[in-house]
Amino acid sequence: MPGKLKAKIVAGRHLPVMDRASDLTDAFVEVKFGNTTFKTDVCPKSLNPQWNSEWFKFEVDDEDLQDEPLQITVLDHDTYSANDAIGKVYIDIDPLLCSEAASVISGWFPIYDTIHGIRGEINVLVKVELFNDLNRFRQSSCGVKFFCTTSIPRCYRAAMVHGFVEELVVNEDPEYQWIDRIRTPRASNEARQRLISLMSGELQRKIGLKVLEMGGNAVVGYLQCFDLEGESGLVVRAIGTACTLDKLSSGSAPNTNTHLCTLTQPLLPMPAIPLQRMERSRYLPCSRQSSSSDTDLSLTPKTGMGSGGSAGKEAGPLKTLLRQQTQTALEQREFPFFTLTSFPPGFLVHVGGVVSARSVKLLDRIHNPDEPETRDAWWEEIRQEIKSHAKALGCHAVVGYSESTSICEEVCILSASGTAAILNPRYMREGCLDIGSTDHRFEEPSPPSCGFCHIPYDELNMPFPAQLTYCYHCRRQKVPDVLFTTIDMPPEAAVTGKGCLIQARLCRLKKKAQGEVNATAISNLLPFMEYELHTQLMNKLKLRSMNALFGLHIQISVGENMLLGLASATGVYLTALPAPGGIQIAGKTPGDLSNEHHILTIQKRINDTIAKNKELYQINPPKLFALDPEVFGGINM
Repeated sequence: MPGKLKAKIVAGRHLPVMDRASDLTDAFVEVKFGNTTFKTDVCPKSLNPQWNSEWFKFEVDDEDLQDEPLQITVLDHDTYSANDAIGKVYIDIDPLLCSEAASVISGWFPIYDTIHGIRGEINVLVKVELFNDLNRFRQSSCGVKFFCTTSIPRCYRAAMVHGFVEELVVNEDPEYQWIDRIRTPRASNEARQRLISLMSGELQRKIGLKVLEMGGNAVVGYLQCFDLEGESGLVVRAIGTACTLDKLSSGSAPNTNTHLCTLTQPLLPMPAIPLQRMERSRYLPCSRQSSSSDTDLSLTPKTGMGSGGSAGKEAGPLKTLLRQQTQTALEQREFPFFTLTSFPPGFLVHVGGVVSARSVKLLDRIHNPDEPETRDAWWEEIRQEIKSHAKALGCHAVVGYSESTSICEEVCILSASGTAAILNPRYMREGCLDIGSTDHRFEEPSPPSCGFCHIPYDELNMPFPAQLTYCYHCRRQKVPDVLFTTIDMPPEAAVTGKGCLIQARLCRLKKKAQGEVNATAISNLLPFMEYELHTQLMNKLKLRSMNALFGLHIQISVGENMLLGLASATGVYLTALPAPGGIQIAGKTPGDLSNEHHILTIQKRINDTIAKNKELYQINPPKLFALDPEVFGGINM
């Protein structure tokens, strides 16, 4: 679909003084796209030039429009020496390539210099005219919309959710090229800046092609990351969820119950994540995690772990039927991953907990740094690990998925996390989200406000040691004492009181080392750091009388001498889960009265803080009344 790009330079303002003699500037502009360059006239002796240039026209292919930015360079004219650079502007043309997009980009853009920063503004008009192209072998993905939001955007409805898409692009970093030794710092910075822009456009185009092949027209939950691997190269990665979005009419408001309408089978492999499950208050959430160095690339799933199997005695025939129907619906499709964190009521049948994976790699072990195959293999290992962890929890999907890296010299930590879940079989089997036409054969025997809290795994074959309690709503299914997730709180969730931000921070020193020794030391530290972060989160939840975390994000950063960990989430009190236990200080010394008195004082302060937080966050758990003796066997609760 060839097209025509038009650009017009209108004016500039607040330019820096480039001529010390007159305290003014003789500014002109170069407009470049691809290999074609146009220039404006010189506007002499002005810090607020008015160019009002003609329309500069570029005839290009649409794939070039996606890959290449429009490059605008503002310079100061010198008669007897080289022109001095003032700064540049890179304009992404992709927003103009959608059928619903505006026909023009216009306004004031900041002029940026890689040495001096912002150096004034420039007023630009940009237009794109596309010609119809019926070539099915074209290499562009014009028309695919990208949204960073992890829920369906307002003014749209998701007609179909096709599944996970991912891609990465690798290139040599200009900072490490031989020519970098002789060129100026500004030229070196601009070479990297331009390359990053080109790689970002190429990556987005390739993701868009995958979406078109799946029958979609948008990517929701789009996350793009840059990995600066030094001499190994520069990597641009992106993940997202492919969807078919329909524009809502201006007079209709989006229905919160029908954000997602259908779910289809084509699901691409997605970056994976080890599993971390928060269980009873006396346990740290069981961390289904793995770390490896390049000396052992295989992340073989642990053997002897159940995949959930059939439901336990409490599940009943309806829950067993639910599992059977879900398994049937999944037989012909791949393991679903979603970067979305917000879903309509009933989409999540059960939530198994957080799953995460981390792997330590050595960048100098990459045989072909310019090829993406090695990095793809690394992420594929993590995906397989996540898949096995989610299955161990009796789940068939991962939602709220994200990934990240931390790089220091030759060591790279790959991290990914999400939430293991069981999706409603009607979505998986029929792809219809018509809540009004419910198929009662597949309903849970519990209210929708608590169903997602029920454990998805078999209580008689749990993948970790834990003590469970009956749901405080339906009083029929088992629930954990605490629930950690990476998703937004489901709209049907019943809570009491207010939520709050909960964070855990951790710093661990490590010895200076190189190569495999360094990677091994980091790999050995990671499980203990993750354990301590979760311990802090558990204690801070108890201190606020809360029992669930939503939107959990754990970030591990590596430096030369230390590792840093940061965990952030929103804490709430789910009424379906039991009240959290108190915090008890251990390690009393018999016979030491002063120490015992000190411990009692601290314990009193903790108890007072819990009581104050309970009042502050208005947490009033509902009381349990008459219980079904057939379910509880006469147990007093």
